[in-house]
Amino acid sequence: MMKKILFGLFWALALVACKEVFDPPPQALLQVKVKYVDEEATGSAKVSAYGVGMDDTIWIYQEMTSDFRLPMSAETETSFVILLDSIADTLTITHDKELVFESAESGFYNEYKILDVEHTFNRIEDYEVTDSAVTKNWHENIQLYINSLPADAN
Repeated sequence: MMKKILFGLFWALALVACKEVFDPPPQALLQVKVKYVDEEATGSAKVSAYGVGMDDTIWIYQEMTSDFRLPMSAETETSFVILLDSIADTLTITHDKELVFESAESGFYNEYKILDVEHTFNRIEDYEVTDSAVTKNWHENIQLYINSLPADAN
């Protein structure tokens, strides 16, 4: 009986001692800033963003913001439907990706380099890639220049 207790205690201690420490890897997120073309326009747009081909995941839902972060696809192209005050535009980013080793505890993660950006022109007038490197250190990558809402818009 004592042998069984000691054997059980040994395995319990062995399991506790061998427990792995796991930190989730960092995530490289695309940071988008929204700026009005009309410099007299003030305030922030109500933003929603859906991932296209990402199980239609909603990344942002009706947030009053002028900047937001979005995850990139493991493919060579990432597309989003971005609603700015309920007016939809599609933003498509072509990119390269590089697998980066973070640590033994957290493993690998992807970093991206923006190669090209395409968009529709419903609300987005133009864009500027301010930094093509999408890394774990979050900083502005794309600036979207949007038109103000028409005066008769609700």
